[in-house]
Amino acid sequence: MSQGQKLVAIGVFVVGIAMVVACVRSVSDDASAVPRPTPTPVNLRILLEHSGKVMESLESFHYLLDHESGTTIINSSLAIDKAEGDVISPDRISTEFSGSVGGFPIKARLITLGDSSYMTNFLSGKWEIVPPDVSPLQFFDPKNGITSIMSRVDHLRLLADDTETYRISGRLSAEALAPILGDTLKEAVLIVELTLDRESLYLLKIVIDGRVTSSEPDGTVRLIVLSRFNQVETIESPL
Repeated sequence: MSQGQKLVAIGVFVVGIAMVVACVRSVSDDASAVPRPTPTPVNLRILLEHSGKVMESLESFHYLLDHESGTTIINSSLAIDKAEGDVISPDRISTEFSGSVGGFPIKARLITLGDSSYMTNFLSGKWEIVPPDVSPLQFFDPKNGITSIMSRVDHLRLLADDTETYRISGRLSAEALAPILGDTLKEAVLIVELTLDRESLYLLKIVIDGRVTSSEPDGTVRLIVLSRFNQVETIESPL
């Protein structure tokens, strides 16, 4: 079995029982019953490693960042409630986000093309050139952001294993998110839940439960949903 994008470490042992029937006119249900196969235990670390390689190889995808509670604090004044958009590897992102600045609600759009970033003005809605470090690309870059999170999750536990997905829980140090959110709580440990597509091993959803920075409220729960894998065709400059 290939170690690439095939399902890892899942198999079944099928035990067949041959029934000899003396009377050819009827066969009982009990006599024809076959035992249920016993599934092979899943190696969750290997599963995440292979899923990480699949995500790293993506050319594009769509994302949604939302919160079941709390907000994501980008800096001392900007808080993000929701963000949604597209990523094209290696360095293009388009996002629309809502949140608040200094307590005032805002909505804006942001586009990053390599070293160039553009954002709509909170008041006028017009596009303006902004510094590259405003871009959230580092978080949503499949080569650096998502795969980094997956590789550092420990204390893995399989929550569900159905015909379509794997649902895995684990723990993640808040410091693993420092490149994304800046100064994090050094001793904080987050509870995470990952949902993988069983066939493709695409990462479909991440739930991150816990406070990452000192400015965030207790009980912050982030939800990241990924979709449209390799289906986003282009992101163009707005100016």
